[in-house]
Amino acid sequence: MKLYAHPFSSYCQKSLIALYENDTPFAFRLLEGEGAFAELTALWPIRKFPVLQDGERTVVEATAIIEHLTVRYPGLCD
Repeated sequence: MKLYAHPFSSYCQKSLIALYENDTPFAFRLLEGEGAFAELTALWPIRKFPVLQDGERTVVEATAIIEHLTVRYPGLCD
């Protein structure tokens, strides 16, 4: 699982809190530099973030990411 995000974005912080609360393993892909944005564009051409890549699934927007985590990876937040 990989989260494309920037630490200064409050929406990204919302997603990070959910991941850390549940102790869900993930890779943080910092959106700085052309390489990261190229990967993000390939996943979601609109290029808004955060974006979670979970295997073949791409989940966009913080609230949808939290809902996805709640269903697929229930943990301490339940």
